[in-house]
Amino acid sequence: MRIIKAILWPIRKVIFFPIKIFFYTVLLFLIIVLIFQYRTDYEVDVSPLSVNEYENCTNTIEDYEITISLLSEYIEKLDSDQQSFLERNLPNPLNVLTTPQEISNEDFKNVRTFLKYYLQAGRFPGLNGKAFSPQAASLCRDGLS
Repeated sequence: MRIIKAILWPIRKVIFFPIKIFFYTVLLFLIIVLIFQYRTDYEVDVSPLSVNEYENCTNTIEDYEITISLLSEYIEKLDSDQQSFLERNLPNPLNVLTTPQEISNEDFKNVRTFLKYYLQAGRFPGLNGKAFSPQAASLCRDGLS
């Protein structure tokens, strides 16, 4: 039995060490993102989305023409600082939404599912009365309503 333990102990350490490193790195990254996200003053309502607000947003993004029109208006209303902030803080798959005029119908179909999940994060409560994803809550309220 001691021989088996002596053989398995280094193997177990070698296998689980990278998994532990990965786990703690992801955990640290999430904590850093949340700290910076909640320290930002959005100057708009970023409280968690209600069920009705979320359903209105998801119904809106089903139609390509309406969504592109609303997003174009939303992006035009933003000043340069807000646009650069949005480009930096939106997840990579959603960065195409910062230039809605250039999105083809096919590209929009690829982004729509990810956008629904992203908006879902705006429903969950976070810290200080803000949504777990304040950018998603703001996008839903100001851009897709």
